[in-house]
Amino acid sequence: MVFRPPAFPWTPDPTDPSASLASLLDHPEVSSAILSGPAGSGKTTLTAGFLRKAVSRGLSLAIAAPTHKAVRVLRETLGQEDLVARHLLFTTLHSLLGLKLSENEDGSFSIKPGPAPELSLFDWIIVDECSLVGQDLLEALERARGTARILYVGDPYQLPPVEALHLETPPVFALPVPRLALAQVHRQREDHPIHLLTRTLLSWNIEEGRPTPKALFPELESLVPEDLSHTGQLLWIPGGSKEAVRWSAHLSDAGSNIRILAYTNRRVEQYNRELFRRHYGVLATPFARHERVLLHETIGVKTEEGELRVLPAGEEWTVLEIVPERNPEYPDIPAHRVYLEDDSGDTVSVLVCDDSATHQKRIDELFKEIRDLRDRTPGARKEIGPLSKKAWGLKRAFAPLRHGYATTVFKAQGSTFDSVIVDWRDMNLFREDRAFLRALYVAGTRPRHRLLFSASSVL
Repeated sequence: MVFRPPAFPWTPDPTDPSASLASLLDHPEVSSAILSGPAGSGKTTLTAGFLRKAVSRGLSLAIAAPTHKAVRVLRETLGQEDLVARHLLFTTLHSLLGLKLSENEDGSFSIKPGPAPELSLFDWIIVDECSLVGQDLLEALERARGTARILYVGDPYQLPPVEALHLETPPVFALPVPRLALAQVHRQREDHPIHLLTRTLLSWNIEEGRPTPKALFPELESLVPEDLSHTGQLLWIPGGSKEAVRWSAHLSDAGSNIRILAYTNRRVEQYNRELFRRHYGVLATPFARHERVLLHETIGVKTEEGELRVLPAGEEWTVLEIVPERNPEYPDIPAHRVYLEDDSGDTVSVLVCDDSATHQKRIDELFKEIRDLRDRTPGARKEIGPLSKKAWGLKRAFAPLRHGYATTVFKAQGSTFDSVIVDWRDMNLFREDRAFLRALYVAGTRPRHRLLFSASSVL
């Protein structure tokens, strides 16, 4: 049978994005397409509509994303509907491709191929949060796709993977494929201060250098609130971390789902320690009952039935109970067992050390010693092996559970909060001007209602 493409090529129409996207199903000559747009432009809603149309035609679908969080958001969007398809798979992109993370001696990870996936079983592969897909992963998907068609969905203005920070755009948006580009932001009304700031960041000419507070906020002094009762939607709070902690605690007590966003893990850990003490005082335990916490890295734990369960990074949990318990392999390290519950009611328990900062510092020192040995003495295999085993043993012994009051701007991608406080000085540590601009954009598009910038003074 000779393939005959439709009489008219697929021409994306941003004025009617829903119908335009659905019409892709009638254009088999288009093997890949991109749905792009800034945060709050309706990408998830449009993708869900596309999936419904595809399912109604009996097509096989794989819905993938670089992170478990992105997969969960899209799945929850469709969760209330009874969708039936010959194949309707929700998974991470790594799992879809059969890739596994392999632990390296120096503490880094490598991606190793697994069994070749049969992606031709799917009519469509939808890749959400595609701005987070690096070049290697993108090439692996293109090699394995077979006859499957791909719809990439993402925000071209977000931060790319760390290894691509120097690029002008995330790798996927350099693909020579048709694109349906959305421009209208629906999360806030057009005259909302956050919306106006977002438009300014999107139109910023990076050739002029990174934006300064005075360039973004012409009337900066008028944004400084007199006290915590100020109801402004866009505020500048001088006073550094002390004031950021005070505002965060106040908004949290008022029922707001709030996060402080920073660039460095060191700053994030500082905020988390201070806010934990502010909310719960000095405790003998590293966490408190009913506290919301999250996992810093993806881990695997055994259930009571002895099955291995993967707990993805960024997942939020509520602490049900916490009791003293030592790891039998490391009895000299004070630790607690923490019983957790997720939003669906599932429960797990993990072992955490009481002083995670000191524990992580020790792990980092061991991996640094390995890297130094490798660089100085190429034949130091006998010394490196035992050191690597010791470092990875310490790393796996305790779960990387963290307080959830603050997080890095990288980990905040894909999340939405009621309010956000941005640590301007810490964000300014980005070396690349373009990465700094993207980080400001990501931070500024996370809140639904209120955005605050924090610095030691009015810059």
